[in-house]
Amino acid sequence: MILTRPLATIDDFDDIERFHVERAYVSSDDLSKRILRVSTDHGNEFGIRLADDAPALERGMLFEVGEGRLLALETIPDKMLVVRPRSMDEMGRIAHYLGNLHKPVEVADGAITLLYDPVVDRDLVAEGAVVEVVEMELDHPLRHIDLAKLAAGGHHNHGHHHTHEHHEHHHAHPRDDGR
Repeated sequence: MILTRPLATIDDFDDIERFHVERAYVSSDDLSKRILRVSTDHGNEFGIRLADDAPALERGMLFEVGEGRLLALETIPDKMLVVRPRSMDEMGRIAHYLGNLHKPVEVADGAITLLYDPVVDRDLVAEGAVVEVVEMELDHPLRHIDLAKLAAGGHHNHGHHHTHEHHEHHHAHPRDDGR
């Protein structure tokens, strides 16, 4: 069965208890796709080919898959880096570094969040940045943004919501030279 149009998200759907809900677990990167094959927790396979005017995939999205049956998309937790710059200067240096790597990120609440990369983790910690490694489920995929513009005072109004954060470890290695 090919699914082309979601009904709603699980949070916006009334009377969900009246339906048999199968869940398909996808990566946050899969949410950026318009065509996707999923397997459910009941062993069923479905294709998703979103119509041109359908909204982008997101965590909790529901599709009708039969009489009284729904498919709910869930995300697999991703290992993430959460960087908390302590000043605008540090934000600028981190933004420049991540921008040169073309990393998709989210910037919210004074933090930069990106998919875990051991080289980025090592480099940022070596520079004295406060870096936290966490497991989290993303509602939407991360996107590329202009961090240099953001660091220069531009605004970024992009709403991601994270759920189920699980902290693994925290790096806070201030530099010896006081920077």
